[in-house]
Amino acid sequence: MAIDIKSSQWESLVAGKKLVVADFWAPWCPYCMRLKPIFESIANDYTQQMEFVKVNVDEEPNIASKYGIQGIPVIKFFCEGKEVGEVVGYVPKEVLKQEIDKTASNAPSCLANTSMRK
Repeated sequence: MAIDIKSSQWESLVAGKKLVVADFWAPWCPYCMRLKPIFESIANDYTQQMEFVKVNVDEEPNIASKYGIQGIPVIKFFCEGKEVGEVVGYVPKEVLKQEIDKTASNAPSCLANTSMRK
């Protein structure tokens, strides 16, 4: 399940030991709204392996600014507080799943904390 994240929760969550998948979005963005059910579905599929969060850029401009978000939707991946990948724009579900799997396999310290170990 993806959770809406607030600035007060951001740093501790991103610095955690699991891979964090963050969807930067806004309710007025049509591509964000098309991506929303895909992101939610994938979050349900991977809920035990990693953290899925949603960042409304209108409500949390400081988080968006910190990571240089200028257009949305953007999905960023974080491992132990460091950005380790991103997907810009709307993508189909299979493409997003491939990016998540690829990012997880390239983030060994976070991968060790998931059930996706190979």
